[in-house]
Amino acid sequence: MTNKFLFFPFTHITQNQLNTILSFFPSFQYLPGSRDFKHDQALQELCELGQIHPVFLSSEEFETVEQKVEQYQAWTQIHKGNEANLKSLLKDSPYFTSDTTMTAIKSQIKGLKEDKADSGVAVSTESALQHNLLFLKIAQLCDEQNERIDLELKELDTSRDKLMSALRGLDSPMSDVQDSKMDSDKDLGAMMTRERIYAWSGCMAQKGILEQDSPLFITTSEAVFSYLESICQDLVNALDIDKIKVHENKTEWQHHFCDYLMRAIQGNGTRENELPKVNDRCSLSGRIKLNFFSGKDINKLFNCSEKQIPVCLIKLK
Repeated sequence: MTNKFLFFPFTHITQNQLNTILSFFPSFQYLPGSRDFKHDQALQELCELGQIHPVFLSSEEFETVEQKVEQYQAWTQIHKGNEANLKSLLKDSPYFTSDTTMTAIKSQIKGLKEDKADSGVAVSTESALQHNLLFLKIAQLCDEQNERIDLELKELDTSRDKLMSALRGLDSPMSDVQDSKMDSDKDLGAMMTRERIYAWSGCMAQKGILEQDSPLFITTSEAVFSYLESICQDLVNALDIDKIKVHENKTEWQHHFCDYLMRAIQGNGTRENELPKVNDRCSLSGRIKLNFFSGKDINKLFNCSEKQIPVCLIKLK
């Protein structure tokens, strides 16, 4: 068996994403966008168990990005409730002249170009890394907020259903369980898809992670997978199973599943009836799709030379 399984292109991992990944794979590599897991006990425990292999930021990288994010949040707080003047400000002065101003931070996040006077100067590797980390940190905060809001709304729906069921004298909530699962399984990768992948791969490349032999990129985002399909010049579909029985927390099953996946990657041919089976009452099922993407745009997006990029989409049903 090979490679590191690289979860991408997120720095915040939702509980749904975590459950999905660890249902298929015994462990995976992940860029958290932080310097440790001290503020997330669940991820810290998984890290200690060897199920998550984090690529932490250095203290210097983390402090610089955190400082810029705090400045940006302070800036947005100042202009909160005054969106008309804020739009005018950005329209009149879209470019920044100082790295310490709030407009500079806004420009970095939106990926705006430097002033024409500096257009001939190449951006340093350090500046590119900071730019990518800043984008990923803002995306992380946005994803965290969206997950928190979705969970709170789900709790409200559950409380409402329980109340309505009690008033009607029913034993169980009215809402369908599958509908609740669907509502909570929002695809965060649908927002700024290209920018997410570009910033993530840029950071991982500069940290030397993408130089590993035969990395397998794994994602839970259909939007990310569809975007790669739309920009590639060539595509090889190595595996596409709409319904695969998933045995959660079954170490032996995961080992056989990874072997099965590696055979598909190596082109040794696999059939659905060769999938590993466990004689239990597990009713969990999922979807898996493995594609090899290639082409100029793909190589640019993943910061790599000309080669096929194996990407695996996994979903629980």
